[in-house]
Amino acid sequence: MARVKDLWITASGKKTSRHPDNGGSPRNAKRWLACWDRPDGTEGTMAFAKKATAAKYAEAQERASMLGAQDIDPERSTMTLKQYGETVFMPAMLHLRRNSTDTYASHLKNHVYPHLGKKQMAGLRRAEVQAWVALIARKLAPTTTETVYAVLRAMMQHAVDEDPPVIAVNPCRNVKLPKVRKRVLDPLPPEAIHALLASITPRYRVAVALGAGLGLREGEAFGLLDARVDRLHKRVHVTAQAQRGELDAELKTEASTRTIPADDWVLQEVGRHIERFGLGAGGNIITNRIGRVAQRNSFGTCWREAVANARTCGRPPAEPKAGSKCGEDACADPAHCLPRGTRFHDLRHYADGWVMFPAVTFPLAGAVGLVLRSA
Repeated sequence: MARVKDLWITASGKKTSRHPDNGGSPRNAKRWLACWDRPDGTEGTMAFAKKATAAKYAEAQERASMLGAQDIDPERSTMTLKQYGETVFMPAMLHLRRNSTDTYASHLKNHVYPHLGKKQMAGLRRAEVQAWVALIARKLAPTTTETVYAVLRAMMQHAVDEDPPVIAVNPCRNVKLPKVRKRVLDPLPPEAIHALLASITPRYRVAVALGAGLGLREGEAFGLLDARVDRLHKRVHVTAQAQRGELDAELKTEASTRTIPADDWVLQEVGRHIERFGLGAGGNIITNRIGRVAQRNSFGTCWREAVANARTCGRPPAEPKAGSKCGEDACADPAHCLPRGTRFHDLRHYADGWVMFPAVTFPLAGAVGLVLRSA
Protein backbone atom coordinates (compact mmCIF):
# COMPACT_ATOMS: atom_id res chain seq x y z
CA MET A 1 0.00 0.00 0.00
CA ALA A 2 1.33 3.46 -0.89
CA ARG A 3 2.12 5.62 2.13
CA VAL A 4 4.26 8.52 3.34
CA LYS A 5 6.40 8.52 6.50
CA ASP A 6 7.50 11.61 8.40
CA LEU A 7 11.24 11.31 9.09
CA TRP A 8 11.21 14.16 11.62
CA ILE A 9 8.15 13.42 13.79
CA THR A 10 7.10 10.03 15.15
CA ALA A 11 3.50 8.78 15.25
CA SER A 12 3.35 9.81 18.94
CA GLY A 13 4.44 13.36 18.12
CA LYS A 14 8.06 13.19 19.27
CA LYS A 15 10.94 14.66 17.31
CA THR A 16 13.31 12.09 15.87
CA SER A 17 17.09 12.33 15.68
CA ARG A 18 16.66 13.52 12.09
CA HIS A 19 14.80 16.65 13.17
CA PRO A 20 16.79 19.90 12.80
CA ASP A 21 16.10 20.74 16.46
CA ASN A 22 17.95 17.57 17.46
CA GLY A 23 20.96 18.33 15.27
CA GLY A 24 19.68 16.30 12.35
CA SER A 25 18.81 17.34 8.84
CA PRO A 26 18.75 21.00 7.70
CA ARG A 27 15.40 22.74 7.33
CA ASN A 28 15.29 22.25 3.55
CA ALA A 29 16.22 18.55 3.71
CA LYS A 30 14.10 15.66 2.47
CA ARG A 31 11.68 15.10 5.34
CA TRP A 32 9.05 12.88 3.73
CA LEU A 33 9.63 9.25 2.78
CA ALA A 34 7.51 7.75 0.00
CA CYS A 35 6.90 4.05 0.64
CA TRP A 36 5.29 1.33 -1.48
CA ASP A 37 5.16 -2.44 -1.71
CA ARG A 38 7.00 -4.16 -4.53
CA PRO A 39 5.65 -7.32 -6.19
CA ASP A 40 8.35 -9.39 -4.44
CA GLY A 41 7.14 -8.23 -1.02
CA THR A 42 9.97 -5.81 -0.30
CA GLU A 43 9.39 -2.15 0.50
CA GLY A 44 10.49 0.56 -1.88
CA THR A 45 11.32 4.01 -0.53
CA MET A 46 12.34 7.45 -1.79
CA ALA A 47 12.73 10.67 0.23
CA PHE A 48 11.30 14.04 -0.84
CA ALA A 49 11.29 17.58 0.55
CA LYS A 50 7.51 17.97 0.08
CA LYS A 51 4.85 15.63 1.42
CA ALA A 52 2.57 16.03 -1.60
CA THR A 53 5.39 15.07 -3.94
CA ALA A 54 6.19 12.01 -1.85
CA ALA A 55 2.53 10.93 -1.83
CA LYS A 56 2.18 11.22 -5.60
CA TYR A 57 5.40 9.33 -6.17
CA ALA A 58 4.38 6.52 -3.81
CA GLU A 59 1.00 6.22 -5.57
CA ALA A 60 2.69 6.09 -8.98
CA GLN A 61 5.07 3.36 -7.80
CA GLU A 62 2.16 1.44 -6.35
CA ARG A 63 0.31 1.58 -9.66
CA ALA A 64 3.44 0.43 -11.45
CA SER A 65 3.75 -2.52 -9.09
CA MET A 66 0.10 -3.48 -9.58
CA LEU A 67 0.63 -3.48 -13.35
CA GLY A 68 3.69 -5.65 -13.00
CA ALA A 69 6.03 -2.86 -14.07
CA GLN A 70 9.43 -2.11 -12.61
CA ASP A 71 9.98 0.85 -10.30
CA ILE A 72 9.53 4.13 -12.12
CA ASP A 73 12.43 6.52 -12.67
CA PRO A 74 12.67 8.60 -9.45
CA GLU A 75 14.29 11.62 -11.10
CA ARG A 76 12.27 11.95 -14.29
CA SER A 77 8.96 11.17 -12.61
CA THR A 78 9.32 14.32 -10.51
CA MET A 79 10.16 16.48 -13.53
CA THR A 80 7.55 18.99 -14.56
CA LEU A 81 5.81 18.39 -17.87
CA LYS A 82 7.69 21.34 -19.34
CA GLN A 83 11.07 20.03 -18.18
CA TYR A 84 10.34 16.56 -19.52
CA GLY A 85 8.98 17.86 -22.81
CA GLU A 86 11.94 20.14 -23.50
CA THR A 87 14.79 17.91 -22.30
CA VAL A 88 13.54 14.37 -22.92
CA PHE A 89 10.52 14.06 -25.21
CA MET A 90 11.26 16.55 -27.99
CA PRO A 91 14.95 15.58 -28.36
CA ALA A 92 13.77 11.97 -28.81
CA MET A 93 11.44 12.81 -31.72
CA LEU A 94 14.11 12.07 -34.33
CA HIS A 95 11.69 10.13 -36.52
CA LEU A 96 9.47 13.15 -37.18
CA ARG A 97 9.71 15.37 -40.23
CA ARG A 98 10.92 18.87 -39.49
CA ASN A 99 7.48 20.40 -39.98
CA SER A 100 6.00 17.86 -37.58
CA THR A 101 8.70 18.64 -35.03
CA ASP A 102 7.81 22.32 -35.27
CA THR A 103 4.13 21.49 -34.83
CA TYR A 104 4.80 19.38 -31.72
CA ALA A 105 6.97 22.09 -30.16
CA SER A 106 4.44 24.80 -30.98
CA HIS A 107 1.49 22.91 -29.48
CA LEU A 108 3.44 22.15 -26.31
CA LYS A 109 4.63 25.73 -25.92
CA ASN A 110 1.33 27.45 -26.71
CA HIS A 111 -1.30 25.07 -25.33
CA VAL A 112 0.20 22.50 -22.95
CA TYR A 113 2.88 24.24 -20.91
CA PRO A 114 0.82 27.35 -20.00
CA HIS A 115 -1.77 25.13 -18.26
CA LEU A 116 0.00 21.89 -17.30
CA GLY A 117 3.69 22.77 -17.61
CA LYS A 118 4.29 23.01 -13.84
CA LYS A 119 2.62 19.69 -13.05
CA GLN A 120 4.95 16.83 -12.15
CA MET A 121 4.98 13.91 -14.53
CA ALA A 122 3.94 11.41 -11.88
CA GLY A 123 1.30 13.77 -10.53
CA LEU A 124 -0.80 14.37 -13.66
CA ARG A 125 -4.25 12.75 -13.43
CA ARG A 126 -6.80 11.88 -16.09
CA ALA A 127 -9.35 14.28 -14.57
CA GLU A 128 -6.85 17.13 -14.95
CA VAL A 129 -6.26 16.21 -18.58
CA GLN A 130 -10.01 16.16 -19.19
CA ALA A 131 -10.38 19.61 -17.60
CA TRP A 132 -7.51 20.90 -19.74
CA VAL A 133 -9.14 19.59 -22.92
CA ALA A 134 -12.37 21.36 -21.99
CA LEU A 135 -10.41 24.57 -21.40
CA ILE A 136 -8.51 24.67 -24.71
CA ALA A 137 -11.62 23.56 -26.63
CA ARG A 138 -13.17 26.93 -25.81
CA LYS A 139 -10.57 28.69 -27.96
CA LEU A 140 -9.51 26.08 -30.50
CA ALA A 141 -11.38 24.32 -33.27
CA PRO A 142 -12.26 20.67 -32.55
CA THR A 143 -9.69 19.41 -35.05
CA THR A 144 -6.96 21.57 -33.50
CA THR A 145 -7.98 20.48 -30.00
CA GLU A 146 -7.67 16.87 -31.09
CA THR A 147 -4.22 17.49 -32.57
CA VAL A 148 -2.93 19.29 -29.46
CA TYR A 149 -4.29 16.55 -27.22
CA ALA A 150 -2.59 13.92 -29.40
CA VAL A 151 0.78 15.59 -28.80
CA LEU A 152 0.30 15.49 -25.01
CA ARG A 153 -0.88 11.89 -25.20
CA ALA A 154 2.20 10.95 -27.23
CA MET A 155 4.49 12.61 -24.68
CA MET A 156 2.89 10.81 -21.75
CA GLN A 157 2.99 7.48 -23.60
CA HIS A 158 6.67 8.08 -24.27
CA ALA A 159 7.10 8.41 -20.51
CA VAL A 160 5.26 5.10 -19.95
CA ASP A 161 7.41 3.31 -22.52
CA GLU A 162 10.76 4.47 -21.15
CA ASP A 163 13.07 2.01 -19.40
CA PRO A 164 12.68 2.42 -16.50
CA PRO A 165 9.24 3.97 -16.94
CA VAL A 166 8.70 7.56 -15.88
CA ILE A 167 5.00 7.00 -15.13
CA ALA A 168 3.03 3.80 -14.74
CA VAL A 169 -0.11 4.72 -16.68
CA ASN A 170 -0.85 7.26 -19.40
CA PRO A 171 -3.22 9.85 -17.83
CA CYS A 172 -4.53 10.74 -21.32
CA ARG A 173 -6.44 7.47 -21.62
CA ASN A 174 -10.23 7.59 -22.11
CA VAL A 175 -10.35 11.39 -22.35
CA LYS A 176 -13.43 12.76 -24.11
CA LEU A 177 -12.78 15.13 -27.01
CA PRO A 178 -15.09 17.59 -28.78
CA LYS A 179 -16.86 16.13 -31.79
CA VAL A 180 -15.11 16.84 -35.06
CA ARG A 181 -17.48 17.60 -37.90
CA LYS A 182 -16.42 16.23 -41.23
CA ARG A 183 -15.24 19.00 -43.52
CA VAL A 184 -17.42 19.40 -46.60
CA LEU A 185 -15.20 19.90 -49.62
CA ASP A 186 -16.48 22.74 -51.79
CA PRO A 187 -13.92 23.40 -54.55
CA LEU A 188 -13.35 27.02 -55.49
CA PRO A 189 -15.00 28.08 -58.78
CA PRO A 190 -12.85 29.10 -61.77
CA GLU A 191 -13.63 32.76 -61.12
CA ALA A 192 -11.97 32.49 -57.70
CA ILE A 193 -8.79 31.03 -59.19
CA HIS A 194 -8.75 33.83 -61.77
CA ALA A 195 -9.21 36.39 -58.97
CA LEU A 196 -6.34 34.92 -56.95
CA LEU A 197 -4.03 34.95 -59.95
CA ALA A 198 -4.84 38.61 -60.50
CA SER A 199 -4.57 39.76 -56.87
CA ILE A 200 -1.53 37.91 -55.54
CA THR A 201 1.88 39.52 -55.86
CA PRO A 202 3.42 38.63 -59.26
CA ARG A 203 6.30 36.74 -57.67
CA TYR A 204 3.88 34.20 -56.21
CA ARG A 205 1.41 33.99 -59.10
CA VAL A 206 3.09 30.80 -60.29
CA ALA A 207 2.40 29.21 -56.89
CA VAL A 208 -1.34 29.60 -57.52
CA ALA A 209 -0.90 27.99 -60.94
CA LEU A 210 1.00 25.05 -59.43
CA GLY A 211 -1.61 24.61 -56.72
CA ALA A 212 -4.68 24.89 -58.93
CA GLY A 213 -3.23 23.24 -62.02
CA LEU A 214 -1.21 20.42 -60.46
CA GLY A 215 -2.59 20.11 -56.94
CA LEU A 216 0.79 20.75 -55.30
CA ARG A 217 1.00 21.39 -51.60
CA GLU A 218 2.60 24.62 -50.44
CA GLY A 219 5.95 23.04 -49.59
CA GLU A 220 5.92 21.04 -52.82
CA ALA A 221 5.38 24.20 -54.86
CA PHE A 222 8.17 26.06 -53.02
CA GLY A 223 10.53 23.12 -53.49
CA LEU A 224 9.82 22.40 -57.15
CA LEU A 225 13.00 22.54 -59.22
CA ASP A 226 13.06 23.51 -62.86
CA ALA A 227 14.90 20.24 -63.57
CA ARG A 228 11.81 18.33 -62.45
CA VAL A 229 9.58 20.04 -65.02
CA ASP A 230 9.52 17.82 -68.11
CA ARG A 231 8.33 20.18 -70.81
CA LEU A 232 8.82 17.66 -73.61
CA HIS A 233 6.44 15.11 -72.10
CA LYS A 234 4.31 17.73 -70.32
CA ARG A 235 4.66 16.42 -66.79
CA VAL A 236 6.09 17.39 -63.43
CA HIS A 237 7.98 15.08 -61.06
CA VAL A 238 7.25 15.71 -57.38
CA THR A 239 10.04 14.10 -55.35
CA ALA A 240 10.79 16.57 -52.55
CA GLN A 241 9.56 19.73 -50.89
CA ALA A 242 10.94 22.85 -49.22
CA GLN A 243 11.00 23.15 -45.44
CA ARG A 244 12.48 25.87 -43.26
CA GLY A 245 14.01 27.53 -46.28
CA GLU A 246 15.80 24.38 -47.44
CA LEU A 247 15.22 22.28 -50.56
CA ASP A 248 14.95 18.51 -51.02
CA ALA A 249 13.14 17.87 -47.73
CA GLU A 250 11.22 14.62 -47.39
CA LEU A 251 7.63 14.67 -48.66
CA LYS A 252 4.65 14.30 -46.34
CA THR A 253 4.08 10.62 -47.15
CA GLU A 254 5.58 7.98 -49.42
CA ALA A 255 2.54 8.31 -51.69
CA SER A 256 3.34 12.01 -52.14
CA THR A 257 6.12 11.09 -54.58
CA ARG A 258 4.36 11.24 -57.93
CA THR A 259 4.44 12.37 -61.55
CA ILE A 260 1.67 14.76 -62.61
CA PRO A 261 0.56 15.63 -66.16
CA ALA A 262 1.09 19.35 -66.76
CA ASP A 263 -1.26 21.43 -68.90
CA ASP A 264 0.13 23.92 -71.41
CA TRP A 265 -1.13 26.80 -69.27
CA VAL A 266 0.82 25.62 -66.21
CA LEU A 267 3.98 25.22 -68.28
CA GLN A 268 3.47 28.69 -69.76
CA GLU A 269 3.06 30.21 -66.30
CA VAL A 270 6.27 28.51 -65.16
CA GLY A 271 8.11 29.79 -68.23
CA ARG A 272 6.91 33.36 -67.81
CA HIS A 273 7.84 33.28 -64.14
CA ILE A 274 11.38 32.06 -64.81
CA GLU A 275 11.84 34.63 -67.56
CA ARG A 276 10.86 37.43 -65.20
CA PHE A 277 12.34 36.32 -61.85
CA GLY A 278 14.94 33.70 -62.76
CA LEU A 279 15.72 30.58 -60.72
CA GLY A 280 16.97 30.18 -57.19
CA ALA A 281 20.51 29.04 -56.39
CA GLY A 282 19.26 25.46 -56.09
CA GLY A 283 17.31 25.57 -59.33
CA ASN A 284 14.02 26.17 -57.50
CA ILE A 285 11.32 27.98 -59.44
CA ILE A 286 9.72 29.99 -56.61
CA THR A 287 11.92 32.39 -54.66
CA ASN A 288 11.33 35.29 -52.31
CA ARG A 289 12.30 38.89 -53.05
CA ILE A 290 15.95 38.25 -52.10
CA GLY A 291 16.19 35.19 -54.31
CA ARG A 292 16.03 32.56 -51.59
CA VAL A 293 13.58 29.71 -50.96
CA ALA A 294 10.16 31.13 -50.12
CA GLN A 295 9.24 31.06 -46.43
CA ARG A 296 5.80 30.00 -45.21
CA ASN A 297 5.30 33.03 -42.98
CA SER A 298 6.05 35.66 -45.62
CA PHE A 299 4.08 33.78 -48.26
CA GLY A 300 1.20 33.43 -45.81
CA THR A 301 1.02 37.20 -45.48
CA CYS A 302 0.91 37.60 -49.27
CA TRP A 303 -1.70 34.85 -49.55
CA ARG A 304 -4.03 36.40 -46.97
CA GLU A 305 -3.78 39.78 -48.66
CA ALA A 306 -4.55 38.17 -52.01
CA VAL A 307 -7.62 36.40 -50.60
CA ALA A 308 -8.86 39.66 -49.04
CA ASN A 309 -8.34 41.63 -52.26
CA ALA A 310 -9.53 39.04 -54.77
CA ARG A 311 -12.79 39.90 -56.56
CA THR A 312 -14.42 37.35 -58.85
CA CYS A 313 -15.79 40.19 -61.00
CA GLY A 314 -12.26 41.20 -61.92
CA ARG A 315 -12.55 44.76 -60.62
CA PRO A 316 -10.21 46.41 -58.08
CA PRO A 317 -11.19 45.71 -54.45
CA ALA A 318 -12.97 48.09 -52.11
CA GLU A 319 -13.87 47.50 -48.48
CA PRO A 320 -16.72 44.96 -48.54
CA LYS A 321 -19.78 45.92 -46.50
CA ALA A 322 -23.26 44.52 -46.11
CA GLY A 323 -25.43 45.84 -48.90
CA SER A 324 -22.44 47.14 -50.87
CA LYS A 325 -22.45 46.82 -54.63
CA CYS A 326 -19.96 46.27 -57.40
CA GLY A 327 -19.15 49.57 -59.09
CA GLU A 328 -17.33 50.48 -62.25
CA ASP A 329 -14.13 51.56 -60.48
CA ALA A 330 -14.09 49.14 -57.53
CA CYS A 331 -16.00 46.23 -56.03
CA ALA A 332 -17.29 46.14 -52.46
CA ASP A 333 -19.87 43.42 -53.05
CA PRO A 334 -19.38 40.62 -50.47
CA ALA A 335 -20.78 38.15 -53.02
CA HIS A 336 -17.71 38.77 -55.19
CA CYS A 337 -15.26 38.13 -52.34
CA LEU A 338 -13.56 34.79 -51.67
CA PRO A 339 -14.70 32.82 -48.61
CA ARG A 340 -12.99 33.88 -45.40
CA GLY A 341 -10.19 31.53 -44.47
CA THR A 342 -9.56 30.34 -48.03
CA ARG A 343 -6.33 28.34 -47.83
CA PHE A 344 -3.63 27.50 -50.33
CA HIS A 345 -4.55 23.88 -49.64
CA ASP A 346 -8.00 24.59 -51.13
CA LEU A 347 -6.30 24.79 -54.51
CA ARG A 348 -5.63 21.05 -54.22
CA HIS A 349 -9.37 20.38 -53.95
CA TYR A 350 -9.90 22.59 -56.97
CA ALA A 351 -7.35 20.56 -58.93
CA ASP A 352 -9.21 17.35 -58.03
CA GLY A 353 -12.47 18.53 -59.60
CA TRP A 354 -11.40 20.89 -62.33
CA VAL A 355 -9.09 20.55 -65.31
CA MET A 356 -7.57 23.01 -67.76
CA PHE A 357 -8.30 23.02 -71.49
CA PRO A 358 -7.36 25.40 -74.32
CA ALA A 359 -9.87 27.72 -76.01
CA VAL A 360 -12.76 27.72 -73.56
CA THR A 361 -15.05 30.46 -72.37
CA PHE A 362 -13.17 31.54 -69.25
CA PRO A 363 -9.71 32.74 -70.36
CA LEU A 364 -6.82 32.83 -67.92
CA ALA A 365 -3.84 33.42 -70.17
CA GLY A 366 -4.10 33.71 -73.91
CA ALA A 367 -6.28 30.89 -75.20
CA VAL A 368 -6.18 28.87 -71.98
CA GLY A 369 -9.14 28.48 -69.66
CA LEU A 370 -10.97 26.36 -67.16
CA VAL A 371 -14.01 24.15 -67.46
CA LEU A 372 -15.66 21.78 -65.04
CA ARG A 373 -15.19 18.10 -65.58
CA SER A 374 -16.65 15.28 -63.54
CA ALA A 375 -14.03 13.82 -61.20
